[in-house]
Amino acid sequence: MLNTTIPVKMNYLIYLPEDYEQKDKWPLLLFLHGAGERGEDLDLVTVHGPPKLVKNGKQFPFIVVSPQCPKDQLWQPVELTALLNEIEKKYRVDQDRIYVSGLSMGGFGTWSLAAYTPYRFAALVPICGGGEKFWVKKVKHVPIWVFHGAKDTAVRLERSQTLVDELKKANADISFTVYPEASHDSWTETYNNPKVYEWLLQQKKKPESEVKAAEQKEEEDRKAKRAAAKKEK
Repeated sequence: MLNTTIPVKMNYLIYLPEDYEQKDKWPLLLFLHGAGERGEDLDLVTVHGPPKLVKNGKQFPFIVVSPQCPKDQLWQPVELTALLNEIEKKYRVDQDRIYVSGLSMGGFGTWSLAAYTPYRFAALVPICGGGEKFWVKKVKHVPIWVFHGAKDTAVRLERSQTLVDELKKANADISFTVYPEASHDSWTETYNNPKVYEWLLQQKKKPESEVKAAEQKEEEDRKAKRAAAKKEK
């Protein structure tokens, strides 16, 4: 049996609303950058997305946490979970309203992190990302708004479309915006859209017990259907 502690070292930017001290808890947005912003220079994280907007003076009604992935690595759910645990301890986080969004490599990271801890998040906004189809089963209870460029050659539209189709089959709360003329950069228009943030703030995490009860009922219904099908044979 292995019993060890793995150290996690991660640089990150954090934005706090102007009136942060006036409330007991705040929604939190975890932003995951793309492959081009990896390294040890945190200024790279401000090239795109919410950190760029904050740098340019935009104010958000939530905490924004923007970690930096080390050079030549991918987003690791276990490390991002450690970061979120730390942020929750240090800051006034509303645990019922934690959101994740990312672009390109960060879009993949958004899907994988949600599948790793599916009962933690209130909503997801993966942009030009993708993932494994079996992840979908774990996150179908989470409201998700997916974005992708139709002319993206770096991460093909099908990478998002496949997951969206699976979620639709599962009757999930899923929205899919495809920019007909956009190539890989489908994030600038997305993060400049106030409606994205308005939508996020409307989402609240479903109680884990409620979600698990629904999942158990679905599994029982599937077993009953399989048993009935065997009897018919």
